[in-house]
Amino acid sequence: MAAAEEEAAAAAESEGGEGGDEEALKRLEALVTDLYRFRDTLTPRDPPGDPNDPADPLVAEMEKTLKLMEEVHVSPEGRGRALVLRARALGVAPEAGGARAELALGHALKLDPALGAAWRQLGEQRWRRGDIRGARDAFGGALQQGEDPEARRLLSMALRAQGAGPGAKGAGPEAKGAGPGPGGGALRESLAQAEAAVRSDPSDGQSWYVLGNAHVSLFFAGGQSPGSARRALAAYAQAERVDPAAAANPDLHLNRATLLQYLERFQAALEGLNRAAELAPGWDEPRKRHGHLLEFLSRLCSLLANRGKLRGKRRRGLAGPVPLPLLGPLAGAGGPRPSPIAALRPGPNPQRVLLGRVLFSLAPPGGVPYAVGLQDGGGAVAAVTVYNAAPAWGVTVGDALAVPDPLLTQHQHQHQAQTFSFLGIRVSSPLSLVVNGRRPPASALAPPRLALSNPSAPLPHEATPPGAR
Repeated sequence: MAAAEEEAAAAAESEGGEGGDEEALKRLEALVTDLYRFRDTLTPRDPPGDPNDPADPLVAEMEKTLKLMEEVHVSPEGRGRALVLRARALGVAPEAGGARAELALGHALKLDPALGAAWRQLGEQRWRRGDIRGARDAFGGALQQGEDPEARRLLSMALRAQGAGPGAKGAGPEAKGAGPGPGGGALRESLAQAEAAVRSDPSDGQSWYVLGNAHVSLFFAGGQSPGSARRALAAYAQAERVDPAAAANPDLHLNRATLLQYLERFQAALEGLNRAAELAPGWDEPRKRHGHLLEFLSRLCSLLANRGKLRGKRRRGLAGPVPLPLLGPLAGAGGPRPSPIAALRPGPNPQRVLLGRVLFSLAPPGGVPYAVGLQDGGGAVAAVTVYNAAPAWGVTVGDALAVPDPLLTQHQHQHQAQTFSFLGIRVSSPLSLVVNGRRPPASALAPPRLALSNPSAPLPHEATPPGAR
C-alpha cells in the first residue's frame, strides 16, 4: 500500500506546472465530489456487504475514481494538496481505504506541514481506528496552521470522548451520577473549543450544535446544573435559527430530546424523538427510544391509577398513615413537617416531608428515570422519580419511603392522541431519601459516568443513548 501511494505521488508530479495546478486541483476536487454524491445515492443494504470486497459498489466506484485522479497531473508544489484530495476519496469507504488514506495524509504533511486540511483529515482517520489521543493531537495540528472552525468542532468532540468516564439509574444519556467526574478538565476544554468555533463563525449551525452537546456533557458530568441545561437548549435552538440545515439534523433532535427527557419535559422529548426518527428513517435509535418513553409513561400512569395493581389484603395492608418513627433521621423537633400530597404545592416544598408506602417501582429500558409509586396516609398517589441511583439500589413494595423537601410537578403531556397526566416528585439523589427509617448507603449513589459517541460528518452519530440504571 505504501508503494502504491508513492507511485501515486510520483505520477502527480510527473507533469503539470505550478500555473496549471489550480485547474488540476479543481478537476480532482470535482472527481471527489462526484464520488461522495454517488455514495449518497446508495441505499443501505441489509445485511451490509463486505467493505473490502472490490465488488462492493462503493468500493468499486472509489477505485474507479482513484484511477481517474491518477490521470490528473500536478507539479511538485501541488503534490501535497493533491494527496489530501486522494485521502478524501479513500475516506468514502473507510474500512477499505482508511489505511491508504492515512498513508497519503502522512506523505502530504511531509511535503507541506502547513496543510491544515491534511491535519484535520488525519485526525478523523485516527479517530476511526480508535486513536482518540492521536486524533486530538492532529486536530490541534490543524489549528496551529490557522483558524479552522471544523477542526475546533472535531477537537471539542475528541476531548469529550477522552473525558468519558463510568454509569447510573436515572442519570441521563451521557452521564450517570452527580458531581464532577473523571475527565472534567477535558470536558471544560471541550466546551472552550466549541465556544471558539462559534465565535469563529456564528452563522455555522454545526458549531452551535456541537456547543449544545458540550453543554449537555458538562451538565451530566458536572453536577447537573440548570444553567448548563438552559445553555444547551439555547445552543440547539440557535443552530436551527442560523442554519436551516440544522433543523434537518436528526442527531440534534435526538440529543435535545435526551436532555428534555432527563428534565422531565416528556412531551417535548417525545416530539424530538419522533422528529429524529422521521429525518432518519433507517436509524433505529430514535424510534426505539420514542417507543420506550411512550411505554414508560403509559405504564406509569396505569400503575398509579390502579395502585400498582395490588389487590385485596395486600392493598389494604398498605393503606393508612405510616408510623412517624419511620421518618428516621427526619423525625423529631426541628425536622421537616410531615405533609400529605394534598398539602404540597407545585414546585419546591421546603421544610416538608412526604411519608408513604411504595406501591411499585418502574424504570424504562436504560433506567431513566427510576420511578416509584408512592401512596400517602390519605390514599393519594404520586410518582417519585429518582435520579443518580446506582444500578443495584432500589425499593420494594411495602417499603416506607420519606421524601424531604418534595419537588412537585403536575405532569400533563399529550402525544399522538395519548394523554399522560400524573403527579410527580423529582429526587436528584437517593441519598436524600429515608427508606424504612434509614438513609440508603453511600453505594446507592452512582459514580459519575460519561458514555459519549462523538462524530464528525463521516464519523458515527453524536447521539447518546440513555445510561443504564
